[in-house]
Amino acid sequence: MPLFKPSQLPAALLLLAGAISLCPPTQAADWPMWRFDAQRSAASPQQLPAALQPLWQQHYGPRQPAWDDPLNLDLMTYDRVFEPIVLGNRLFMGFNDSDKLLALDTRTGQELWRFYAEGPVRLPPVGWQGRVYFCSDDGYLYCVSAETGELQWKFDGAPNRQQALGNRRLISAWPARGGPVIRDGNVYFCASIWPFMGTFLYALDADTGEVRWVNDSTGAQFIKQPHSAPSFAGVAPQGALVATESLLIVPGGRSVPAVFDRGSGTLRYFELNAGGKGSGGSFVTADEKYFYVHTREKGTRAFHLGDGVKTAFMPNEPVLAEGRVYSAELVEGQAVVRAYGADDALLWQVAADGRGDLILAGQQLVAAGADSISIIQLPTAEREAEVVYSLPVAAAVERLLVADDKLFAITLEGHLLAFGPSPSAPEGAPAATSVAAGSTPPASPTAAATSPTTAPAPPLLTELLQAGQAEGYALWFGRADDSLLDTLVAHSPFTQLAVVDHDGQRVNRLRRQLDAAGRYGQITAHHATAEAFAAPPYVAHQLFVATNLATEA
Repeated sequence: MPLFKPSQLPAALLLLAGAISLCPPTQAADWPMWRFDAQRSAASPQQLPAALQPLWQQHYGPRQPAWDDPLNLDLMTYDRVFEPIVLGNRLFMGFNDSDKLLALDTRTGQELWRFYAEGPVRLPPVGWQGRVYFCSDDGYLYCVSAETGELQWKFDGAPNRQQALGNRRLISAWPARGGPVIRDGNVYFCASIWPFMGTFLYALDADTGEVRWVNDSTGAQFIKQPHSAPSFAGVAPQGALVATESLLIVPGGRSVPAVFDRGSGTLRYFELNAGGKGSGGSFVTADEKYFYVHTREKGTRAFHLGDGVKTAFMPNEPVLAEGRVYSAELVEGQAVVRAYGADDALLWQVAADGRGDLILAGQQLVAAGADSISIIQLPTAEREAEVVYSLPVAAAVERLLVADDKLFAITLEGHLLAFGPSPSAPEGAPAATSVAAGSTPPASPTAAATSPTTAPAPPLLTELLQAGQAEGYALWFGRADDSLLDTLVAHSPFTQLAVVDHDGQRVNRLRRQLDAAGRYGQITAHHATAEAFAAPPYVAHQLFVATNLATEA
């Protein structure tokens, strides 16, 4: 269903007319990282176009987050909503259910290409000099061409290829959940979420993938815990890394982050007990004075960047720009957006609902609320801060970004909305896609075989299923285009079926077929030999070996 509210847009645009003079035109800018830059400031210099209108929308469905239980819901939010980035006229976002990076044309919403990893893509990608970098639960950091999606290089962050069951999926025992960040030509990321198994923090040359340094020695340390008693622990990297001029900040899942020297990888400090219980999480951002980490809901607490000591300053997820901190809050039951100065003192506030997300675009704040997106003009010597217009939407927006002279909004339900100066595509742009779910091409005749069916299973498959325990996890080794596999996929009773084939083309075809049928994730395809695929011991209730495996090299 369309989430734009066209009937209300003319009024919004009339309100805008009086503010056009406040918005000088600027050149289109990118949004190359989560929250715009390496410090995750959520502040872009690009000014919004003078008149925003709906351009297009896509719907991909809600995400399947790793941690969706009440205890972790507020602290580890890194994959609960799509987190796109934009380079030029291309938008990129990862999928934690179908294990891919997707590229869209920002002018039309049309899919340009997709790249499949060997596991869920949970962290936001990074764009730099015509390339896109992203990590996966398979333990790898990938570098692909922004233009074509062709793999440039990939780097294995895990010590070996051992698999494990993680968040209902078959993944690396050292998943890469320390999301990449780029600064000064280096890309940083982390693998492993279990300190006792070792954590691996890397700095790589962003152009070549060569290792600048690695820290693999800070996994399990005997340190004071949040309950003030010592025990073995360490940072468990989960969340997008933050790079300041000299420091690298690594989110620690539910804990406060660890801080490393960006030049050498040496641990500066990890004050696990500094925040006490209730402070920590995957959301981390930093200015030159503090880093900010989650508390509950959208709340954060500021910690001194130099030593990790906590402060009493607690804005909601902050926007950081030129010594100012902007925060969307609820004050005495009223939604407001506030600005704080260098001494953490309140400078001004304006009534606006930004409880979904808040970003800065040039001299305007953009606030996402329950049913609208508000544009707030920053104050000048002559004028106070004010809401200059609003864009009505039919669902709560959780993520905003501005790039390519457009505003993009994302909902928890998986809607991607694009607003721009004109609904007409520029000359040379591809035609708008009409695909509404997943932006995948229509299912081919071959893809029909991957769709589930209620028809009785053929006798041979019935016998095979009855020979074992037809539930839980199953493994298939052999050709990914075997006719018996097609039948098994159509009648699969398993929670997850993993297909392992050494032929990359066959694997990629099956991935696309399953994705088109909406089944990728429940059934996955892996490019590996049977000998190299290190499945966890005793993981499979049933194991199938194709007849070709013994004879095909």
